[in-house]
Amino acid sequence: MIKLRNFKYLLHLLICFFVLLNDPISAKVVFHGGYAFETFKGQKGAAAYVSIFNQYDNDVVIEKITSSISDVAEIHDTVLEGEIMRMKKVESLNIPARSEFYFQPGSTHIMLMGLNQELKDGKTFNLNFVFKNQEKVNVKIMVLNNKLRENLLDRK
Repeated sequence: MIKLRNFKYLLHLLICFFVLLNDPISAKVVFHGGYAFETFKGQKGAAAYVSIFNQYDNDVVIEKITSSISDVAEIHDTVLEGEIMRMKKVESLNIPARSEFYFQPGSTHIMLMGLNQELKDGKTFNLNFVFKNQEKVNVKIMVLNNKLRENLLDRK
């Protein structure tokens, strides 16, 4: 009986060791402050923003983003081509070890295309980030009033 109890403790200890050794991405990559601005009825596109903090000792790569509120969710970067600002799709996003990345207006952002609902102030929706190892992290995005956007633009 004592040997069986010792075996159970040893087994639990080994399981804990392997779980800690192989932390999921969600334990080491922190998403914070996700937001998008409200849309008007019939609007088919919107952008979302979030801050990502990679606390891993290794780089992480976001391969894809999905959402139930749009047909397509893509990472886009804003680039200057000649005198024209254009959005360019980013196929995957590498976040170096022990660093942070900020999706923000006028820069890299998450483009939601084919919206199937109006985004209303105070509501939330989820984005699902899919990493290179196929692990998924579900991130809540808060919808903000357009007056906040106008205030941000007035400051520039």
